[in-house]
Amino acid sequence: MGYGAYMTINNTTASPVTTLVNNVTCMFDNGQEGSNLSLFNNATIPVGQRLPAGKGQYIEAKASGSCALDTSYFTVQLTSGASVKFSEHSNNYHGKSVPGMGVNINNSGKQAVITLTLYTLGSAEAAEFED
Repeated sequence: MGYGAYMTINNTTASPVTTLVNNVTCMFDNGQEGSNLSLFNNATIPVGQRLPAGKGQYIEAKASGSCALDTSYFTVQLTSGASVKFSEHSNNYHGKSVPGMGVNINNSGKQAVITLTLYTLGSAEAAEFED
């Protein structure tokens, strides 16, 4: 079993946003080990809403078998084309904010907490995620 995380996507834009999950490597999915990364694939998030409501969707990296020494990763892409690549290695998740998509990752504790905030360029939310 690998390192898990609770992931949430917040839509602070003025329009509904559809997300896609691509390039999935060495991640559990579709209920394996309780992980459901597919929840975010082809998902439309209404204005001012988050997916999922509550503390987030559990996702987990594989860290055994053919993935024992490999980095786990996946990409969250918006239908507009913007995307963020997330990776997990040595019990730490990584992802870097890009214009329109702010990333906040807390790797302390038994599971990481990943929050992806979608914002309109030039908005107040954008300043919060500048590196």
